[in-house]
Amino acid sequence: MKTRFLIGFLLTSILALLRAQEIKIIDKNTLLPLSNVKIQKLKTEKTVFSDENGRVDLSLFNDEDSLVFTCIGYKTFKITAKEAKASKKIYMEYAVIPIREVVVSASKFRESSEDLPQLQRIIPSATIHEMLPQTTGELLENTATAYVQQSQFGGGSPILRGLEANRVLLVVDGIRMNNAIYRSGHLQNIITVDPEMLDRVEVIYGPGSVVYGSDALGGVISMITPNPIFSKSGKMEIHGKAMTKYATASAETFNSLGLFVGLKRIASYTNVTYKNLGDLKTGNIRNPAYGDFGKCLYYFQRINDVDSTVANPNPNIQRNSGYWQADAIQKFAFKINDHHKLTANVQYSTSSNVPRYDRLTEMSGGNMRYAEWYYGPQNRLLGALSYEGQQLGFADEGRVVAAFQKIDEDRIVRRFNKVDRRYQKEDVKVYSLNLDFAKQIKRSELRYGLEMRYDDVKSQAYNENINTGSILYNAVSRYPDDYNMMYSGGAFLNHAIEFGSKVVLTQGIRYQYVQLKSAWTDTMMNLTGFPFDNIVEQKNGAFSGNLGGVLKLPNGWSVAVNFASGFRAPNVDDVGKVNDSKAGDHLLVIPSPTLKPEYAYSSEITIRNVKENWWNIENTVFYTYLDNVIVLRPAKLNGQDSVMFGGQLCQVQANTNAGSAYIVGNQFNMKIKFNENMFAKTYLTYTYGRVDKETPLDHIPPVYGMTEFSYRKNKFTGMFYIRYSGWKRLKDYSQSGEDNLQYATPWGMPGWHTLNVKAIYDLLPNLTFSIALENIMDVHYRKFASGISSPGRNLILSFRAKF
Repeated sequence: MKTRFLIGFLLTSILALLRAQEIKIIDKNTLLPLSNVKIQKLKTEKTVFSDENGRVDLSLFNDEDSLVFTCIGYKTFKITAKEAKASKKIYMEYAVIPIREVVVSASKFRESSEDLPQLQRIIPSATIHEMLPQTTGELLENTATAYVQQSQFGGGSPILRGLEANRVLLVVDGIRMNNAIYRSGHLQNIITVDPEMLDRVEVIYGPGSVVYGSDALGGVISMITPNPIFSKSGKMEIHGKAMTKYATASAETFNSLGLFVGLKRIASYTNVTYKNLGDLKTGNIRNPAYGDFGKCLYYFQRINDVDSTVANPNPNIQRNSGYWQADAIQKFAFKINDHHKLTANVQYSTSSNVPRYDRLTEMSGGNMRYAEWYYGPQNRLLGALSYEGQQLGFADEGRVVAAFQKIDEDRIVRRFNKVDRRYQKEDVKVYSLNLDFAKQIKRSELRYGLEMRYDDVKSQAYNENINTGSILYNAVSRYPDDYNMMYSGGAFLNHAIEFGSKVVLTQGIRYQYVQLKSAWTDTMMNLTGFPFDNIVEQKNGAFSGNLGGVLKLPNGWSVAVNFASGFRAPNVDDVGKVNDSKAGDHLLVIPSPTLKPEYAYSSEITIRNVKENWWNIENTVFYTYLDNVIVLRPAKLNGQDSVMFGGQLCQVQANTNAGSAYIVGNQFNMKIKFNENMFAKTYLTYTYGRVDKETPLDHIPPVYGMTEFSYRKNKFTGMFYIRYSGWKRLKDYSQSGEDNLQYATPWGMPGWHTLNVKAIYDLLPNLTFSIALENIMDVHYRKFASGISSPGRNLILSFRAKF
């Protein structure tokens, strides 16, 4: 008995001693564990790494050893082994000027940003929390990662290198959001992913077709949510976060709650958000030369069952622009063993009706043109099941993702003093399967994969009499009303090889096949009088490739060169759309069943200089040649260039392959550390584009950027930043109408800048208070191609708790 007791006591003591030497490494901002943190004894090769739960055993080190903690993207941390063992937890801070960062989206696997030939920007969770954005579109805008157009308050259409909407690929957790009805104009879909749900955003500039297939011509915006966290001990571990915010410009109230629950083999991540946004108030300081530009002088009200045009007592309040939105995500992860894991991912976003503010400001005959024009509740449902494995034999890493998406996109329109309310309803279902693998062969890395996808679109339209409630199916649907299907399949191979420590070469190739089938019913053909067959069928295939390299030079210099091609097959919106939303301009867009794919051929060169912990400066020059570029052009319907539609004589337009176009530009990024507490950063982008060498290309933003100065010490962070945009002159506007000249001044869109300040203070270790004052001077401004003016002076108050 004594022997058993002695053995038990010894084993317990040994386990206690081992556990006493185990510590946990945590992200100071999110309080989540950090994996792959390198802990090295100073001036030796003695090294250990933290596991996926942030835990690491320090028994290898003596108490007097000096340890250096390093992790890509985080500040280097130094401490003695004795102090580390005593503290049990080590908190690491995100580096304001990271030397290199981990990028996932460029190849779908982790790799260092310094090895990539194409330009990329990473927005980490720390920046997301500091920015306090209303939407993910606003996050991109405020960080100058992209130019963002807005037709309404509930919108945000990112522009990357002069390309927008269906030429920019949106990805969430590795799953394509772009679907068969992503249009070429302006999109609001990015706002259905709330920034508070995100761990990071990665933006890869230039064609990404090798890895992602069709649509990624201007670049890829990849939004990544946190992974569930397992408990190493087997006991339940719970981490949480909560946030509340109020902003004055729109009387915004925002609340968010997130929860991580982990057991040894099962883990969960949950996050829910809700925001309520009132009518947006714009700035009061205006240039008198522009007259009433941007003022909301009148708005619609229905008074005693009568449509009425009402004078706005405060023209700076953009009436009928507010909305609410709710978002939720639920992830469950099951660890089969140390090398295999399953994850279920469910995301849902819904909203109130979202007013199309630009249309609701149009006047006709002294009254509002529209009594109602709004997007129906914007619903996005995503369900995905993924498998991740390591040491698979044929691959070091592998991932298989099966996903289903359901998107509801409805438009409800009623003209002033008309009793018929038109409903156009689009229901999209998307089924996808992705298989991605990575294999290390000496100094080479192979990444390869397959993608299969099927889009099913149901489009219908009808008129409702607002007095009687009767329904008439005599309205024209936005897309073919019988059926719409898109099949897509692709395979890619990407290869990177290192020559010593100075040269990295990357090559890739992909083949993509896309088939589209759409059909109108006889009823719809009779309503429209289209002069072509009622069935559209297209089959398109293309190879895409990239070739790039990085040369690392002495003294922190490096040069990256990249050549890439991209491919975009026409989708249902391109070939089958009937659109009179531009009726204020008396335009009607008709289907283009013979449309051909468009291609992009891009080259870029980046020169970078990095001084560890002091500066990171890079400049990129890019050139993109577009072939068979799809643009809106005047067309004829039954031999007529103008037809009656919806009670208006409308000029006919159609999507057309316009030959060639080119885009050239420059992106300059700089981060500087003045001392241990003071930092500065600047992002500046210039873009220029033409069709057939002379005609302005649409979607080309003016020069834009931001400059920020920050002071960070202990519990306090203070920031002063300037956001700015140059003029978009009248001569540079496209004639297609996509640039929305009708919402600008007669001379184009004026340049603007705003002054902004922000302060963040840690009241308690787990409680942070933020206060910001945006657009301090209360300047009125409107972004290029936008139909709503941006916020005026805006006071933001926020509390963020972590536990």
